[in-house]
Amino acid sequence: MVFSDRFPVLRGRMHWHSPLTALINRWIEDKQIQPPIRDDTGPDLVKNILRYIVNCRITSFFAVIVFVLQSAISPGYTQEIKEIPADVYTALDYIFSLSDSQDSFDPDKVKDLVDFVHVAEGGSHASLQTRNGADGAFFTFDINGELSDILNYTYHPDIPPYVTMPSSLQNHEWLTQEIKDDLRNLVSDYKQTSDIRLLRGSESEVITPDTHTGGYYAYTQDRLLALMPGAAGPVLISATIQSEPSVVGKKGCVAGDDKDWNYLYSRETGINKKGLSWVDSYMYFAYSVIIYVSNSSTKTINTGNFKWLNAGWAKINMVKSHHILKGMKRFAADFKDVLESPNLPEASILADKYQELAQMSEQELRQQVAPYLQGLKSSGDLKSCPDSFTSLVSSGEYLQQMSSQEMIRILMLDYLKEFVAASSRDSAGSLSLKREALPPRS
Repeated sequence: MVFSDRFPVLRGRMHWHSPLTALINRWIEDKQIQPPIRDDTGPDLVKNILRYIVNCRITSFFAVIVFVLQSAISPGYTQEIKEIPADVYTALDYIFSLSDSQDSFDPDKVKDLVDFVHVAEGGSHASLQTRNGADGAFFTFDINGELSDILNYTYHPDIPPYVTMPSSLQNHEWLTQEIKDDLRNLVSDYKQTSDIRLLRGSESEVITPDTHTGGYYAYTQDRLLALMPGAAGPVLISATIQSEPSVVGKKGCVAGDDKDWNYLYSRETGINKKGLSWVDSYMYFAYSVIIYVSNSSTKTINTGNFKWLNAGWAKINMVKSHHILKGMKRFAADFKDVLESPNLPEASILADKYQELAQMSEQELRQQVAPYLQGLKSSGDLKSCPDSFTSLVSSGEYLQQMSSQEMIRILMLDYLKEFVAASSRDSAGSLSLKREALPPRS
């Protein structure tokens, strides 16, 4: 077992072409040293790498420097790609062209794109060429898991997508109803990787409040899903085009820390910025492609995210590449957090939980959500929101104006927090609903 096997977070980030690195790896294997596997990051990662090297009795100061520099602070964490190859843009154009056509999917036309994502180091990012005047960004991250995890949890028609995207997505609804059966079939028979599957549909989404402005938006878009065989495992491509402007932005807020997934929504238009609270802001149009390149033998998924966004007010685009990249990292952090949790319940259990909540009356839902709102108030998390939100929550008006879907989302995510293995999940707004213990995923 080589060095990266002791520290899974380093997989895909170490330079194994280095002769010295390979030599030291061979030395470790020869000594048959078996230190514990670690999942540390940041300062703890560096500390434990040094401890590991010392335990292995590698006394050479030079060897220590090689490992720390090549592994712990490798540019793979923040590596900026200066230029995206032209062939990648050609493949992206091809994917977008399929959205409004009935053409079949040709995997040869996206080979360069898939290969690019496959070899890109986790954490790599780049600014993209503008698309219809909109800035764009690229970001890649690695997921420890199999493609079945993505299909079972993110694209399962009976599980709301916000379960795996809690800090990005507020609500989702398929407008193309027949695609639900197609998705069920996609989930159930994805291992037939010799087949190429292509799905098209329309959907409506509501996103969570922006961490900077508090604005949130509702819009419709077209989505394309393509599943195909890859060199090391199946590949999934998900592409969206939002061609029409969103509904005018409304004021929301992130209650407390964003990682706790506590968000409030008002019916008032505008954003939470002094001097700009009056603006009518919109998401004018957007394009995105996410590619999941799986490796069945290592059980890892290289994920590449491409996105362009035009949003602002008075038909002026205020979005720059660094804004998009920030949103991508926000999405990736929780996406990994949920999917990599060893205690994440089986997809069927989450689907049953959602159906259970969906069958409750509004009165029953309000009774269950009331302690959650009280918890936000007593914890002080509402201090991060405008005073108007505190007043609405304190008076009980906020609870009374909540829709069933808003309340179901709160209860669904609170249920999820019980299982997601994040040390920061001790949200004061948590309901801690009582239930029988569930076994981890098989």
